[in-house]
Amino acid sequence: MNYEKIREEKYRSTLTDRLTGILTRSVCKGISVAICGEASVLLKGAAGIQSQIDNSPLTTDSVFWADQLAAPVVAYAAWKLHEEGILNLDRPLTEYTAEPFLPGERNLDYVTGRSVLSHTSGFPLRKHPTLPTHIELMPTTVFSYSNYALLYLQRAMEQATKTDLQALVNELVFQPFRMNSSSFVWKEEFAEKFAHPHVKGQANQRVRAEKPNASKYFYTTPMDYCLFLNKLFVPQTSRKCLAPLTLEKMLQPQVELFGGLKWTAGMGLFEDKNGRYYWQFGDNEGSKSLALIDPQADLCICAMSNDAHGFDALNAFWKDAFAGASPWEKYRGFSLEKAAFDQKVKAAKKKYS
Repeated sequence: MNYEKIREEKYRSTLTDRLTGILTRSVCKGISVAICGEASVLLKGAAGIQSQIDNSPLTTDSVFWADQLAAPVVAYAAWKLHEEGILNLDRPLTEYTAEPFLPGERNLDYVTGRSVLSHTSGFPLRKHPTLPTHIELMPTTVFSYSNYALLYLQRAMEQATKTDLQALVNELVFQPFRMNSSSFVWKEEFAEKFAHPHVKGQANQRVRAEKPNASKYFYTTPMDYCLFLNKLFVPQTSRKCLAPLTLEKMLQPQVELFGGLKWTAGMGLFEDKNGRYYWQFGDNEGSKSLALIDPQADLCICAMSNDAHGFDALNAFWKDAFAGASPWEKYRGFSLEKAAFDQKVKAAKKKYS
């Protein structure tokens, strides 16, 4: 990736204008960006509105609903429990749950914490609102992204520690990393700075989680999330952080996808001739996000939009700032390699059923 532009003072001073220009070429309500180095904030900016209800301006302190960005945070906490001998990520999660998460499921005993974090659990993407949920693929055999499996891991972590996810992650991640605007449950202090998700121009106000659900609810800001990403590539000495060897295990590739894309036991990985890039996306209704770590450049990046068309704005920012496509575009965009991979997954599901 080319970082020359974002290091220039001219780019920093015009970031808000650039983001505003991106919004005028799309239908998105807002976009917020943070980019951090090893020890400092390189730049941050925001443009647009928090909500069409009152047209309050979006700021760099605005809190977003970024559900899938929860996955690396939960992974970090799970690896900390693994490191402390409380939760073995290579043992069946059924050993930690009092009741079967999916009663009657024949292959539930093959699902481990590692398979959940590498998205090889065989679980569906989401829980169907009315139909029974079943494992769709033989666990550990093929990559198939699943939000819902994260809830299963959450239940195992909670029962292993006798602590709910919010309190657990507060202790292991949010407090030590000073992520004061991040939470798995709604806080009233978010009300005035919440970037409401927008679908077809209308704000969704029904995204206030009373209980932690890692598969659906996670609130954060781009700056807060960069504080977390920073701990994944900058060497840490605090006992509250993962030991270097444990962090290395978390970020080792577990399964290969296509076109240089892989998945670790915590987040996505893209490799090319220039090195490795770790990344995660958030793709829920009315809110989109992208996060990336470039260890070679000692940089982490997080960009969020509060609109169903948010990836239009986020991809435009990526091209403007870095003169190239994001890993998300490689993951979701059309390619012959991706088409072949999709057919492989489809055939595996058919065989399993």
